[in-house]
Amino acid sequence: MYSRRFIAFHLHFMVWLIVVIFLVLSELSNIALLLSPIIIIDIWLSISLGLMLLLPKDRNEDNLPQGWTWNQLLVKGYPVRWLSSDVDSDKPLAILIHGWNSRASNMTGRAELFLKNGYNCILFEMRAHGGNQSVQQWAAMHVVHDLEQCLIYFQENGLLKNGFIVHGHSLGGFVAQRALRPSLDTSKFSNGLVLESPVASYEYINNRTCEYLRIPRFLHGIMMKRLLWYYNAMNPDVYSVSSIAMLATPQWGLPNCPTILVQAMNDATLGRKHADLLIKTHEQESTDFEFHIVEELNHAYEKSNTTRDKLIQEWMEENSLLFA
Repeated sequence: MYSRRFIAFHLHFMVWLIVVIFLVLSELSNIALLLSPIIIIDIWLSISLGLMLLLPKDRNEDNLPQGWTWNQLLVKGYPVRWLSSDVDSDKPLAILIHGWNSRASNMTGRAELFLKNGYNCILFEMRAHGGNQSVQQWAAMHVVHDLEQCLIYFQENGLLKNGFIVHGHSLGGFVAQRALRPSLDTSKFSNGLVLESPVASYEYINNRTCEYLRIPRFLHGIMMKRLLWYYNAMNPDVYSVSSIAMLATPQWGLPNCPTILVQAMNDATLGRKHADLLIKTHEQESTDFEFHIVEELNHAYEKSNTTRDKLIQEWMEENSLLFA
């Protein structure tokens, strides 16, 4: 599948090729030679723009976990899907959102806590993840829009009438914060938010990607601005991002429901910057927020974790969120 991520590279390459050919035909090859370092740097940075718009890994369809069924909703022609447990109309809803390059079925272990406490459970799967349909380009804002449309669908079908909780892991926590912002009508049904080692700023992710691409630190801010312009040029207004500040808490989204952060102490994937930003923001805003830095918790491969589940269970009890 052709990826639109590298349009900038193709355009820059063609422009420089035309310039070089013109200079050579004009017997100005010495100028072309002098421009060569600039050309190489510009081409590399234009390639980097495409590489910074990462695509999830292609994966085969996972075996359907016992007790779960697939459901889907077409959002702008894309089949957004989720796993659901048996639905009882008298129960509240728990929505669990996996992280980058993971899949819905990886949240079944975390769902056990909510099932035993009287919740219907939905395991939301991000587009192009798991065995889902691939895409030409991918961004967190696409997933946020998908989830917002699903929340509207759930509301229309009575699944939110008893309230709902969201448990977002890693990038799933970033998506959850945006989709639960108070300006959305569906957020009035939200009873709580669980953030497990979450992303809190896309700029932090961008800077880490720049480090992987060996882009000098003094260019990180410039690359972020170029990436934002490039992203908005490629996407419809519904997915647009107005500023870099919008891509981080609190502008990204600061839900007004009770929130718990359960952060891996030694987070080899994200580090502690995201958690520190969340803690600072919630303290400044005086929200209903508590956090725990857990030594026994890793960032990934934690389908079951006794310490994490105990902390969430206690928080749910304190906030009257147990319904079993």
